Amino acid sequence: MTTTTTTDIKSLVRPNILHLTPYSSARSEFKGRADILLDANESPFDNGHNRYPEPLSTDIRMALAEIRGVDPDKIFIGNGSDEIVDQVTRIFCIPGKDNVVALPPTFGMYKVAAGINDAEFRAVTLLPDFSIPVGKLKESWDENSKILWLCSPNNPSGNLMDAAVVEELIRSFPGIVVLDEAYIDFIPEASFLPRLDEFPNLIITQTLSKGWGMAGVRLGAAYASEFIVTMLRTIKMPYNINVLTQATALAALRQPEVMRERVNTLVSERKRLERDLLTSDLVDYIFPSVTNFLLVRFSDSDRVYRHLLDRGIVVRNQSYQPNAKNCLRITAGLPEENDQLLAALREL
Repeated sequence: MTTTTTTDIKSLVRPNILHLTPYSSARSEFKGRADILLDANESPFDNGHNRYPEPLSTDIRMALAEIRGVDPDKIFIGNGSDEIVDQVTRIFCIPGKDNVVALPPTFGMYKVAAGINDAEFRAVTLLPDFSIPVGKLKESWDENSKILWLCSPNNPSGNLMDAAVVEELIRSFPGIVVLDEAYIDFIPEASFLPRLDEFPNLIITQTLSKGWGMAGVRLGAAYASEFIVTMLRTIKMPYNINVLTQATALAALRQPEVMRERVNTLVSERKRLERDLLTSDLVDYIFPSVTNFLLVRFSDSDRVYRHLLDRGIVVRNQSYQPNAKNCLRITAGLPEENDQLLAALREL
């Protein structure tokens, strides 16, 4: 078992991107005092939005650095995690040659980004309990395998992957391992972030969409070595995070206690939903979850799904996913919303 070194990481980057000169925006070309801005052809009439945003989202990175205990130079801010998924694929995968590996059922953007960037997508299905089939996974990769996508806690199953298995995969995979921690605020003690510096080939992605309740602003973060962060900055759009998103996200990050209180409420509601659903004859099984949702196997998921839709209640049908036949993914809502869901199910 070997660990990829920083030198090895450079050899994984597409040569044209490794040597690419990034776009230099007006706001990135000076340092120091700026009383009068006449450099970017902006309107001088102040309406709160007439200036370009700070290109590296520095205030957001500083706030996250303090909250997460990470060097701000090891943080990249993206327009949602979707942008980060696409950029990582572009940086490391030579179109028509390289491949990425993922473990469905999982976040669908991994496959979409591979398709957009003409990288082969290799799927290794999780076991029926949604744990990782380590042997089969290792057999799937080769010298052209550039990215391994791991999602923990996983979506749509809700389970946390075994930490020892994750570490083994990070150490043994020949390319970049991206650990998607979108739901980590519901179980923060399980994050790999405190161990980031141990693994030069590790990228950890997180988001404000879930625990922070900021899905509408579209803001995600990648935590990685300074070299990988530099590569992400090299290919990003000049001003990828707009001023409205930066201001809204920063206001939320200044109130972590609000996030924690709401996360606690959602965890409590998820547990209540699980207890009540287990008493229903409609339910065959509920998969263990550490997130804000449950994956529930019903005796007839289509019937339940249609019944809930008729009452204006929308859940996610996952029956098409591997090992998820007759399964619906149910997000924990407000207490009164969960009451209505349970009442609707009792009608069946």
